[in-house]
Amino acid sequence: MKVSHLFFACLFLHGGVPVGAQGDALLVELQARTDGQQRTASGSPTAGAAGTRPVLTATAGRNVSVQWSIVNQDKTAGLADVTVHCFLTKANATGQGGALQLGADVTFESALVMDFAPQAKSAADFVLQAPEPGNYLLRVETVGALKQHGHEHFAAMDVKVVRAGEKKG
Repeated sequence: MKVSHLFFACLFLHGGVPVGAQGDALLVELQARTDGQQRTASGSPTAGAAGTRPVLTATAGRNVSVQWSIVNQDKTAGLADVTVHCFLTKANATGQGGALQLGADVTFESALVMDFAPQAKSAADFVLQAPEPGNYLLRVETVGALKQHGHEHFAAMDVKVVRAGEKKG
C-alpha cells in the first residue's frame, strides 16, 4: 500500500533565527502527530548517532501530520547545495539500529536541494496516510553537508502502525 500525499508545503525563512547555545551549527527537528499523540525527535550529526528514538503509534489508514525544520545557527557561514531527504520506510522492529537500506519498502520519500544562508531556516509540513500495520522509520536527513561541514545531520523516530481497534502502546 503506497502512502498518499494529502498536503505538502515548504517554508523557506531567512534571517532572524536566534543562534543556539553550544552545539552544532545545524539544528534538525522532526515532529509527527496522529490520534491525539505527538512525538518530537531532535537531530544530531550522523557521526554520533546513538540513543533511543521516540516511538509514535499510528492506526493504519489514519492521517499522520509530519513537520520537520532545519536551522543553520551559524551567524556567518552558510551551506550550499544540501539535499534535505525525508522518508518513511519499513523496519524490522522499533529501535532497529544501523542504517536502513532504502528499497521497495519506502512508503514515503521527498528530497529538496537547498542553500542554508547564515541563520536560515527551512521547514516542511505535510500529511500522509499511515501504511499497513508494521514497524517503520521516519527520518529527515541532510545529504551533502559533509563536504562543507564535516558531517551530515538527521532526526528520526520509529512509527508503529497498528490495525484499527488494536491496543496502542
